[in-house]
Amino acid sequence: MCSNGGLRDRLGALEQAVDALLSCDLTTVPDSELGTALARLESRTRTLVGLTARLAHERNHRNGPVPAAPGNAPAREAGRPAETRAAAPNRTSRSPRPTGSGIVADDRSTVARGVTVTAPVRVERTGDVVVWTIDNPEQRNPISDEATIEALENAVRAADRDHSIRVAILTGAGSAFSAGGNVKHMRDKAGMFGGAPADLRQGYRHGIQRIPKALYHCEIPTIAAVNGPAIGAGCDLALMCDMRIAATTATFAESFVRLGLIPGDGGAWLLPRAVGMARASQLAFTGAAIDAATALDWGMVNEVVEPDRLLETAHRLAAEIAVNPPHALRMTKRLLREGQQQSLETLLELSAAMQALTHHTADHDEAVAAMLERRTPRFTGR
Repeated sequence: MCSNGGLRDRLGALEQAVDALLSCDLTTVPDSELGTALARLESRTRTLVGLTARLAHERNHRNGPVPAAPGNAPAREAGRPAETRAAAPNRTSRSPRPTGSGIVADDRSTVARGVTVTAPVRVERTGDVVVWTIDNPEQRNPISDEATIEALENAVRAADRDHSIRVAILTGAGSAFSAGGNVKHMRDKAGMFGGAPADLRQGYRHGIQRIPKALYHCEIPTIAAVNGPAIGAGCDLALMCDMRIAATTATFAESFVRLGLIPGDGGAWLLPRAVGMARASQLAFTGAAIDAATALDWGMVNEVVEPDRLLETAHRLAAEIAVNPPHALRMTKRLLREGQQQSLETLLELSAAMQALTHHTADHDEAVAAMLERRTPRFTGR
């Protein structure tokens, strides 16, 4: 733990280091060294963005919003379309709406000293459906940095706590769903890929493995809208969702073995449950990619559509799910999860206990009345 003085000293050292970097003449730095430095700096910057968001969220939760420093009004993004500006909240009259991840849902970036750092996960809500978009298209949406892990974990937990949200859609920005781990960071031993074996083990346990745990325990149904390549941990990320809609441009690869690695984020548990042991073994042992049509044939995805219809199709499926009573949805998902590992006897006991609860919900009474009266039910989540 840092004492007050220790924290001040470390922040002071960080400020001095940043000032020194900003004063560097980068035109004299060789391209190879500049590339390595950029990867390391980018990794640390994203980690700091995630840490800043988390600390701000925790402080706001304790004490209320932090007053804005003079002259630090949020900057408007250059080139932003007029219709987007009109739809955005008035930042001069009230603070933007924060999401559970500590990322502002209506603002994609943090601006400091003229440098724009894009938030790693964009959270957008339409009615009772929330969309999580991994938003780092320049690097094909890797999920191994702390900022993205933190943002995904917190976005999932926030949706899970909000009983007005009934379905979540997970997708990637740009042409890829997710490239999984950042290979350049692996080369540079940066971020979670640095340190001794014991450090790396803890880095996985307390880093990327938080994502499968969060999605596994999430009570609301989740849909992966796979817009492009889902590689390594990106393939596993799609499998962490309950359902998958793939664009024709999507590919799937359990490619860890090609990097001399093993599935470190739960792929060995997820993949056999999606495609069976024989096909999971084929994918994991060869590291080869399969296209969307093969993924559909193997049962890895529910549907394949053209790219321009992907989110529309995902939203349509989400709407078909969201019309149902939310408590029954959450309990049904829990039973499906438990059914993967419990005996029939145990599952029947759990089902009986949950069914006793659902019989006493207002939504059950409404569903029965609407069916008998031949009308559309109106569920309230009670």
